[in-house]
Amino acid sequence: MGVSFNRSSKGRLLFGLRGRTPRTDFWVGLVVVAGITTLAVLLHGQRVRGGSLGQFFGVVTAIAVLSPYCLTALVIKRLHDLDRSGWRVLVLFTAFFLAALAALAYLGLRQGQIMQEWQSFWTLVLYVTAGSATALLAYLLVKLGFARGTVGDNRFGPDPLAPDQNSPCHQSV
Repeated sequence: MGVSFNRSSKGRLLFGLRGRTPRTDFWVGLVVVAGITTLAVLLHGQRVRGGSLGQFFGVVTAIAVLSPYCLTALVIKRLHDLDRSGWRVLVLFTAFFLAALAALAYLGLRQGQIMQEWQSFWTLVLYVTAGSATALLAYLLVKLGFARGTVGDNRFGPDPLAPDQNSPCHQSV
């Protein structure tokens, strides 16, 4: 991916960490990342030969590998549009890390790798962290996906929905 891609709106949407993203672009970005990741999973790591089709699937695989970063970039810019710090994304990562850790411990318990005395503890930890992560994800999805961003400029940049004052249709005759 060259410099021109990163400067394009698609490159900024998926890879840029600065600026603001409106709701529509957020949903488009989520659908694109989810679709590409699903396509890469369906390919199951198999190589596709055949000129430009092979190059296309190479890009699909690269974006699928980078999908956690792309999702982070989308969430950060959406938080910026709501005039919130992008560092709040760490709360989401922490919740999912704890849920994954609890799930691994619970699986270890089920496979006999953890002592039986810890079963009720790790079961409780799994339910609490998974429930918290699910509730947090639902809240963020509703907040980020449906809340109107800050009207006008904020500390993270201009309103992405405001008309461009430099466009020819807004200049006086």
